[in-house]
Amino acid sequence: MINTPKSLTVHDLNNWINSQNENPIIIDVRENLEIDLASLSFVDIYIPISKVSFEYVSSLILKYPEKKFVILCHKGIRSYNFAQWLLDNDLVKEVWNLKEGIDGWSIHIDSSIPRY
Repeated sequence: MINTPKSLTVHDLNNWINSQNENPIIIDVRENLEIDLASLSFVDIYIPISKVSFEYVSSLILKYPEKKFVILCHKGIRSYNFAQWLLDNDLVKEVWNLKEGIDGWSIHIDSSIPRY
């Protein structure tokens, strides 16, 4: 059976982080210029997709054993690819991809987050 990232809507993530459940580790894979344009206050780790290497990513991810991870980017494409890479490299057992990314968050949850 092939392991793939689970999809998560912005509404689901909003409910998750505002619930009594343990919050996931949120990883933003956008580039620094994009983060300067728009960011979310609850992101735990920034890993620009251009900086991804097994050594670099594992040094950050392995600090959080048994945690759940949600990956986001601008629209959900790079984050999906990164989430799949995490699974393929056995760095996580399960991971969620934020569909619509930060753009969807701005549209549906918090319009104060700039769109670009």
